[in-house]
Amino acid sequence: MVALREQPPPVETRADVLADMVVCAVPASPRKPAKLQDDHQTGAATVSQGLPTWVRYHDFWNLAALAVLNALNFFCLVTGRNFSAFWYTTMLYFLGDLVFIGAVPSCVKSPNVLLAHHIISSLYILIPHHYPEYQWCMSYCMLVEINTWFLIAKRTWTSVRVFETCFYVSWVALRNVLYPWLIYAFYHEWRSETAKCGSPWNPILITPIFQVALTALNCQWTYTLMSKRSSKGNKQL
Repeated sequence: MVALREQPPPVETRADVLADMVVCAVPASPRKPAKLQDDHQTGAATVSQGLPTWVRYHDFWNLAALAVLNALNFFCLVTGRNFSAFWYTTMLYFLGDLVFIGAVPSCVKSPNVLLAHHIISSLYILIPHHYPEYQWCMSYCMLVEINTWFLIAKRTWTSVRVFETCFYVSWVALRNVLYPWLIYAFYHEWRSETAKCGSPWNPILITPIFQVALTALNCQWTYTLMSKRSSKGNKQL
């Protein structure tokens, strides 16, 4: 049995999951009555209450923006329509988050990593914008933002345990299964484009390369996630 601590356990932040990408360290909370400690440990308290103000604002911005983005992506995948709305929403999201992080770097732990990620992603999605036959590639890649939404949601609303389950299931399905498969799929798309244009030096060449890089990043984040969970388990034992 795990003994209750005088202070609440550290809050699992976006940095804990995505390779220490997000949120600065949370200062220890002042000593609380035993009743409040019990409520916090059973998930009755909202984790976001213990985060710095700008971190909470950044989380709420992402929850709202990603909800719209994911809905548009799902509609586009199911119906094959309104890709333009999805594309512009995605570009606005990346640019908006760039401005947010650039203006308030303290809202994330590693602003340079996120800024670089958003810049590369913004350039990446220019391909389906100019080559409509590859619109499905962007939609499949952006499915990973479902996992990002559950990541923030499970931290924001800790009493809703289903968010945590959805987070881990979507992590494995999207980051560890879908993304590696997309390397294979994008490689064949590049081969097809090479056959059509008669040269391997075409814009689709960067898609399997970028996908390898993103998949490697997901592998690193997975290792970090497993290491942190193992460390927490050992501390409890």
